[in-house]
Amino acid sequence: MNLLGPLFERYIQRYVRWLERGSADPAGVQQRILERIVRRAEATWFGRTHGFASIKSHADFAKAVPIADFAARADVYERIFQGEPDVCWPGRTRMFALTSGTTAGEKHIPVSPEMKRSQINAGMAIMAQISRAEPGLLRFIFGGKLYFLGGGPIQPAPGGARLGAISNLATDWVPWLVMRHYEPGRRIQAIDDFEVKCREAARRFIHQDIRLCGHLPSWSKAVFDSVCAAAGVPAEGGLSRVWPNFAVQVHGGMNFEPFRPVLRRYFRPDHRIRYLEVYMASEGFIAAQPGFDGGGMEMLVDNGIFFEFVPLDAWGKADAPRLRVHEVEVGTPYCVVLSTSAGLWAYDLGDIVRFTSLRPPRVLFAGRHQLFMNAFGEHVIGEEIAQAVAAACQATGARIEAFTTAPVYPTAERPAAAHQYVIEFIAEPAGGLDPFVAEIERTLSALNLNYEMKRKQDKLMTRAEVTPVPRGTFYAWMKQRGKLGDQNKVPLCANDRRFADSVLALAAAPSAARG
Repeated sequence: MNLLGPLFERYIQRYVRWLERGSADPAGVQQRILERIVRRAEATWFGRTHGFASIKSHADFAKAVPIADFAARADVYERIFQGEPDVCWPGRTRMFALTSGTTAGEKHIPVSPEMKRSQINAGMAIMAQISRAEPGLLRFIFGGKLYFLGGGPIQPAPGGARLGAISNLATDWVPWLVMRHYEPGRRIQAIDDFEVKCREAARRFIHQDIRLCGHLPSWSKAVFDSVCAAAGVPAEGGLSRVWPNFAVQVHGGMNFEPFRPVLRRYFRPDHRIRYLEVYMASEGFIAAQPGFDGGGMEMLVDNGIFFEFVPLDAWGKADAPRLRVHEVEVGTPYCVVLSTSAGLWAYDLGDIVRFTSLRPPRVLFAGRHQLFMNAFGEHVIGEEIAQAVAAACQATGARIEAFTTAPVYPTAERPAAAHQYVIEFIAEPAGGLDPFVAEIERTLSALNLNYEMKRKQDKLMTRAEVTPVPRGTFYAWMKQRGKLGDQNKVPLCANDRRFADSVLALAAAPSAARG
């Protein structure tokens, strides 16, 4: 008899109430968090340097602490990493989340005891949202197993600290009762080689009653393929045979829609799968979807993080407004700025969000503000490109492995500019590339007035180009860059050709070079 499911379902109700309290008064909760973390860090080097003792309001804070990304304060974070105490947060930091993004090099994000608690709360918030969305589902899930396939091994850091992907650090924070239901276990989770980890995990997974999983959509296919291969079943509908009770896929970090048809094919058409989107980063957990029908992710406003939002069209300007959660507007794209209970202050997360609701505050991830398309004044962001590709897939029956987008610059032979979509197709679009491109054009023009204006009469910009690449190209490209698995993502777009040209060069190489 499964006793944990009913007990855990009852226990998780305290987190349901916690979410409800935060959503009922986001402005008040956020103000209290700002006051608490500023007072807590008042005597640190950063607090003294920036006059925390004199900060009485958000206006004071915004005036005293400029927005900065990791690179701008790299010397400060290095002092923390080397073991210096009381730099940005009281005490000596004993844990660091290792992350390496598309637009920045390797980063060591400090994780204080308070942020550890924040991450634990976030894990419980995911379960709370499942419980809210469908009563009884959590009990069903804990009748079997759940898996999260995270980063590599935990490494030693200066001063006896620990360094690793936040997903692996979090493995040690899972309550022991929940750990009984967690897969693939610490040994496999600690494997650094993603391909080896997939194979080892798959051999274990085929003997487990997996009912929930969580990882990036872009890597789900690799895991699912490994499981089907280990079980000796075809990919089409194969996971319904291996995991007949599978119920929930937790995903985040990128637009899910282009990957939905690819991942859905692993299950029978009558097998119901719920998809739950989360918004998490090594710096902190932002939001979790309150149901399985979209509509945005509900922000965790009472979890040790103070949020500010800068309108995307004002980003980088000296007088750019820094808005609090109750000052934003629905539909406007904002850059996300965090201050945390680990000593990140007015930290540029690099992300763009749009609000779908203000009470409760709900957001959609809209891309990275350093990854956009504006080579010709079109002001297109990653969210819009992902929506256009998803619409083209739906309209033509195409399925894709991955893609990236780049500007095509005018030349003497071709005086007008364009966008180029470099795409690895799993299933080619019905009717060829023309209807696929036409749907991209229609959707992107509907989403983005600037793009529509640039495309009028094919004068400033001409029709987009789609360049297919052989199967396995993007996997080989990510492997070549040392970015397989975990939180590594194929960049959807860039304002130059550095990603697209690199992928195309690999695609043109002999098949042996692509692996």
